[in-house]
Amino acid sequence: MSSLEIGWTEAQARSALTRFRRVFAINLILQSLIALACILAPRFGARIVGLNPSEALPFLPIWGGMVIVASALQLFAYLDPITQRFQVAIAMFGRFLMVLIYVCLGAAFWRFAAFDALFAVILSVLFYRALIAELQTRP
Repeated sequence: MSSLEIGWTEAQARSALTRFRRVFAINLILQSLIALACILAPRFGARIVGLNPSEALPFLPIWGGMVIVASALQLFAYLDPITQRFQVAIAMFGRFLMVLIYVCLGAAFWRFAAFDALFAVILSVLFYRALIAELQTRP
């Protein structure tokens, strides 16, 4: 492989990794903001997600806290996704698992299911592309 080809593949790998990290950051920020809304203003949070506030008040702050903790644990995967690829894989698996859980919980949780499904698919595809691009930089 010539140095020109290696330079081009390294640029491709950086670009793919940047796309993945941007979408990952958007996902972490959005889910953290929704979780904070559910913690700080549970009635407002219930309206955002389409739940009846009187039924959702006991569990929404707890759910929000768990989402904040899960987002914090994913920061290492965000900072260095290639080295921390096992954590990225766990994060993607967790998103797909949460989609199944939300679907099983019923119709009121379709927004959560759609949000996690959308980001799970997009992030999985982007991470796969970034990982393949990174592996192609190594002769």
